[in-house]
Amino acid sequence: MIRVRFRHVVVDAAGTVIREEPIAVRHGPMIHDCAITDRFVIILDLPVTFSMKTMLAGHSFPYRWNTDHEARIGLMPRHGTQEEIIWCPVAPGFAFHVANAYDDAEGRVVIDLCVYDSMFGDRAQGPDARSRGLERWTVDPEARTVAIATIDASAQEFPRPDERFFGQPYRYAWTMALPADPADRFVGATALYAHDLWEGTRQVHDFGPDRHPGEFVFVPEMPDAPEGHGWLIGLVIDMASDTTDLVILDARRFEDAPVASIRLPHRVPPGFHGNWIGR
Repeated sequence: MIRVRFRHVVVDAAGTVIREEPIAVRHGPMIHDCAITDRFVIILDLPVTFSMKTMLAGHSFPYRWNTDHEARIGLMPRHGTQEEIIWCPVAPGFAFHVANAYDDAEGRVVIDLCVYDSMFGDRAQGPDARSRGLERWTVDPEARTVAIATIDASAQEFPRPDERFFGQPYRYAWTMALPADPADRFVGATALYAHDLWEGTRQVHDFGPDRHPGEFVFVPEMPDAPEGHGWLIGLVIDMASDTTDLVILDARRFEDAPVASIRLPHRVPPGFHGNWIGR
């Protein structure tokens, strides 16, 4: 059994590392994302782990689904140590990306994320599992339990909120539709989804045949604009012309035509994450 440590690192606004906390885990899990709330740092310790067999076979990505690795969620106090982590078992599954997380009024931790039943099975050369959609995992630190509820069962990835609400109760999340066949990996669907988590509704923006969007990011109209008042910006590949459009949508008129579209004369490879920097 491989025992490793990863590190929780805190960086201040000036870019200075002000704290590092080592966290011991079994098997060397691939922890692709994390989240924070007002109280906790959330650790996704899920059953995709380092595989020596896969590495020795020459694979460039030596991680595989590991049925011997217990799936669990760790809640580490924001200023705490690994000895204070509250570990809570969860049904096996894997998540690359978290939309957001927050503490609710009952003292539980709410995590919204895109989930798969498994990932990187034997001989897989990339993501190989069917998405089970956008889910809400509600963690009870006292009972050390995780309740799982489906927000939307459609295949989807790259969830993004209005980032001014990171770690806080929030209303809106935007995701990228995935193709129905896992063999297509993350490329092939033509739509984005807008989720109103208060109303439990979903809107769809479809870009049309052979036009495949990537991850879109939210940009507020103004620093103090209400949640969701702003734009969504991302890249859309046009397979017919082998070009890419930088597309801007009005988040409040999500299903309307784009407010702007800028043609790039070449194809930008799909799969890149994006972010918005005002200056």
